[in-house]
Amino acid sequence: MGSIISTSDRHFLHMNVLLRHASGRSGEAESDIETILTEAATGKRRIWVNSIMFAEMRPSAFVAGRFAALAEFTRYLRSIATFVTPDPNCMLRAARLRDVRWQRPAALRRPDEQPRFLSLLDAIQMSSALWVKETAGVADLEFLAFEDFGADEANEGGWLSLLRLQDYADELPVDSDGLAAVRLPRAEPVLRSNALRQSAEVG
Repeated sequence: MGSIISTSDRHFLHMNVLLRHASGRSGEAESDIETILTEAATGKRRIWVNSIMFAEMRPSAFVAGRFAALAEFTRYLRSIATFVTPDPNCMLRAARLRDVRWQRPAALRRPDEQPRFLSLLDAIQMSSALWVKETAGVADLEFLAFEDFGADEANEGGWLSLLRLQDYADELPVDSDGLAAVRLPRAEPVLRSNALRQSAEVG
């Protein structure tokens, strides 16, 4: 399945984007993430991040590269990003999102397939992004995240793809938080397709 490419310049970054970047595990997206962060520093882009991310930034997982130390990297992030600290209403919305039963259309479900649910951290990330879009008034916000598992693993277990929520949105109420999450543009931290990237490298 191909990458879902970013098309906006206003991003809410799921913490897995920055955590992978800090630990040297962002793969082919590394240069695109660098571009996003650099352009945020120069005002060409705007980025929002949930402050819970700092609790996940373990010094033992940091890999020195552009930044020699984790403290330097976190200072840099604090200078270029707007951090969202979820209030009780945001957390209550996350709780409602955790209760949403995500399932594929009946015609596509296996006989023993069970509904899927957002994890606590993913629900908080999504609720925070919706707060930025709706309450802070950033209508063109885009939610950037890495997929933690591949499509095959998604079919085998109960993992839920944040980037393809629409595939599991069967029978969602029209006024639900789940539908708001589906309507939020979501993409990987990728600015160009692999084909375009390879063409640029050859040129």
